[in-house]
Amino acid sequence: MYDKRNDVSVSAAVAEKQQSLENALNNAKKEKQMFNALCINYTAAYYCDLMNDYLEPIKQKNFSHSAKGYNKLHNKNSYSEWIRYAYEHILIKETAQDYLDTFEAHNLMEHLKNEESLVYRHMTKPNSAGMEYFEATVVRLYADEHSFKVIVGYRPIDTILKEEMQRQKQLEEALRTAEIANRSKTEFLRRMSHDIRTPLNGIIGLLEVDEAHFDDMELIKANHEKMKISANHLLSLINDVLQMSKLEDGTIELAHEPISLMDMTKEIVLIVVDRAIDTGIRWEYESDKSVIPYPYIYGSPLHLRQIFLNVYGNCIKYNRPGGKINTIVQDAGEKDGICTYRWIISDTGIGMSQEFLDHIFEPFAQEKNDARSIYQGTGLGMAIVKKLIDKMGGNISITSKEGVGSTFVIELPFEIAPAPLEQTEQLPDSECNIRGLHLLLAEDNELNAEIAQMLLNDEGAEVTIVSDGRQAVDAFKSGEAGKFDAILMDVMMPVMDGIAATKAIRTLERPDAKTIPIISMTANAFKEDAQECIDAGMNEHLAKPLKMDEVVETIVKLCRKR
Repeated sequence: MYDKRNDVSVSAAVAEKQQSLENALNNAKKEKQMFNALCINYTAAYYCDLMNDYLEPIKQKNFSHSAKGYNKLHNKNSYSEWIRYAYEHILIKETAQDYLDTFEAHNLMEHLKNEESLVYRHMTKPNSAGMEYFEATVVRLYADEHSFKVIVGYRPIDTILKEEMQRQKQLEEALRTAEIANRSKTEFLRRMSHDIRTPLNGIIGLLEVDEAHFDDMELIKANHEKMKISANHLLSLINDVLQMSKLEDGTIELAHEPISLMDMTKEIVLIVVDRAIDTGIRWEYESDKSVIPYPYIYGSPLHLRQIFLNVYGNCIKYNRPGGKINTIVQDAGEKDGICTYRWIISDTGIGMSQEFLDHIFEPFAQEKNDARSIYQGTGLGMAIVKKLIDKMGGNISITSKEGVGSTFVIELPFEIAPAPLEQTEQLPDSECNIRGLHLLLAEDNELNAEIAQMLLNDEGAEVTIVSDGRQAVDAFKSGEAGKFDAILMDVMMPVMDGIAATKAIRTLERPDAKTIPIISMTANAFKEDAQECIDAGMNEHLAKPLKMDEVVETIVKLCRKR
């Protein structure tokens, strides 16, 4: 008897079987998609069963070694045959045996029992794509007593290795630079210790001599002159070191001010001629060969003076009695409002060797080992000159012959400036005094305050001393309007610094708060330090160590304007 229930049962079984097959197919597709996603960065990838010597390609790009090698296999599903082929035909001899030992099925399974993956880099024979370095990555998928399944992926790493080698090269270069810098630092400290101690030793020694001969005024006066020379040399050294530091870290700022080349030249000549005469050297300027079609330019006068005083200083220092220094100025052309001048400065001095010329712009460079003692130089002058000229967009070249002399050629571009409409009127010496003025001095260093007060009193001024910025503000506020004629303000002080004190005074609600001259007297001597003082409301910036004639002239000028 026909039973429909049997048909239903068969149909259900068939449907169930069909669903099971569809599920298996979907899972296989998902697994293949997952494998493809995992292998996206590989040019070739294989699904392998190490225990059963099975190999199945997941992905192969036609240009790869792997694809070409796989197509030549006799048994394309044999993992061991694939590894043997790579050993014999793909890898270079130097790495082939190590590759074979690493990827032999038993060895690979032993490694992957405790690790989830293995990464191996190897070098192959060049292929048509020009790739030689490859990275093989093996990832463990599943392992039991019947199978050990992994994915093996290959990718070219020529670009990666080049980047790594470049980084390694950069690291090695950075290490060499650091080692050089460390040696330079050690040498710098050694030289600085010597150069600072030398003038200090002279000053301390002369003080001891004075203490032992207080009754000999002639000796004490002579010793004071020697101490001034040593102190000025020490100051020069400190200024050069600070200047060099600023130039090297790129924080120095050049001014953009109108300059009269004629006036600046006269100022430099006055200094140079005096120095030259003192050492028996003749200074010559060939005016008939010099051309200055644009006498007014924009530039940084302080740094220009420094360049030429350093160069002329070298010409004097390394010259000989009876020698000479010659200068010619040439017009090197004009374009778009920029003129270029060329200075040719030559001397008849001791000259320099070519070996030294190759290093003349390096800090502390000097021709002889004992030159620092003989010529009393810091060895920073020409390094500063070179960096300043580079910063101005110019260039400097030097030729020299030992025993004959040296020639310095300096070229500098300048923006052409219009001629000034009026000249600044100078005060007569008879009117440049501060007698009867009442000054407020803010200075936290007791010795500096005592010295400044004594010198200002000697000039006829009355001085009130405070030791920090807060006291300066309070002293000004508590006094009636007009009590003080000017304020001399240190910058770095406790409680309140000079910048903050100046701003506080300028904001006070009283008529003289806006007009009283405030003059910074600080060891912060760079242009940006001066600008910070001016921006805070100060009228002038004077750098320590102070020159009393400059202090007096500044006070008189500001008080007259007021």
